[in-house]
Amino acid sequence: MKLVDAYTEHGAMPLLYDLLAERPAEANISHRKMPALVEHARFFASRPYTEWYLIEVDGEYVGAIYLTVDDEIGVSIFKSYWGRGYAPAAISLLMKAHPRERYLANVAPGNARSARMFQCLGFKALQHTYELRP
Repeated sequence: MKLVDAYTEHGAMPLLYDLLAERPAEANISHRKMPALVEHARFFASRPYTEWYLIEVDGEYVGAIYLTVDDEIGVSIFKSYWGRGYAPAAISLLMKAHPRERYLANVAPGNARSARMFQCLGFKALQHTYELRP
């Protein structure tokens, strides 16, 4: 496995869009509805994350991982590659490449799979955040 810089890899933006489109609704935190491709392209071009990588295994991209300015880790794996341990392995690679005093992970309340994975990696719950949209 290796991490490939999404910002410099040709073809990363549409691949990341496909990954976003495949994400289950219960895993979404940042958006309520799927953005249009042009919106996603603008988001990608803004370089929103400190680090953003495609996860490559045996010459194929299996997902993506990012690190925010607040040291938050986000990881997403294409469904066809779920259950193979790629997300925990990518998190380990990211943390080795970018050592921090601490890391955070925001997980949507309905995303029990992701919560379990982060807990198995030693992450501890810090808070529950609630939202009201009147």
